[in-house]
Amino acid sequence: MALRPNYLVHAPAWDANSGGSIFLHNLVHVLRGLGEDAKIWPWYRDPERGLVHRLRSLQRKPSLLLGYGRKFLNPELDTPLANFDDFRDDSIVIYPEIRLGNPMGARNVVRWLLYRPGLEHPYKFTHNEMFFRAGEMSDIPEITGGASELFVWQRNPAYRNEKRNNRNGACFLVRKGHEKPRIPETAKAIQIDGKNHQEVAEIFNSCETFYSYDEASFYSQYAAICGCTSVVVPGLFPDRHAWSERHPIGRYGIAYGLDDVEHARATRPLVESLLAEKEAEGVESVRAFVAATQDRLG
Repeated sequence: MALRPNYLVHAPAWDANSGGSIFLHNLVHVLRGLGEDAKIWPWYRDPERGLVHRLRSLQRKPSLLLGYGRKFLNPELDTPLANFDDFRDDSIVIYPEIRLGNPMGARNVVRWLLYRPGLEHPYKFTHNEMFFRAGEMSDIPEITGGASELFVWQRNPAYRNEKRNNRNGACFLVRKGHEKPRIPETAKAIQIDGKNHQEVAEIFNSCETFYSYDEASFYSQYAAICGCTSVVVPGLFPDRHAWSERHPIGRYGIAYGLDDVEHARATRPLVESLLAEKEAEGVESVRAFVAATQDRLG
């Protein structure tokens, strides 16, 4: 009996503060939970065996290669590292949009668009790739033909509303919004970029308002869960309706601009149930992904 094609997900080391890392590692975890043979292929590892290829990999990104093993993975997830023998002729290799080309020379390539290609990083796709998107904001239909949905939301338990009575001031996140001009409301605010989740959860429970210059960051939802008035600083879309159409996970609890704050406050109690719903939908999107890839690439 022939083996089903396995899945190798090109991923960097686990980083609880990186949405891309979280999505890639969680995809492997969910695939394995559905009974699929899925493993992490470390980001810069050469697909060939031997000392020469290992040295080449180390030269590309020594910090990641030295993090192999427990430091590379999240021990709470089922995400084993692939061995060289796992890379087969029929393997389905999954690259995020920022990986240029097909470095593994795989026959079956899936491109997972976690962020809109070209907006932050250059991109280079190859012939006959299969496209999936984490959300409509990430897609370029004129190139992909309309990518299918694939997402794996996972709420971080660090974030909860402690219902403090002494909230004061504001905090903000820059990330992919670094080119936007700063608004006056963040002049004396606390910047959360680079802080760990426990630190950020403490800040969210202490501040009145959170501003995100990044229009697709999950921290906007976390801020709302913690009781902050969560505001996205606009720039990519003309209004909240246009933004939420491309980013439906943000339709509750988040203001798109300062004139939308009442919507954020009124719908904040709906955020947690929406995220729970999205987590369940995410598992179903992975089931559909397996069916589609096994049918076309298997």
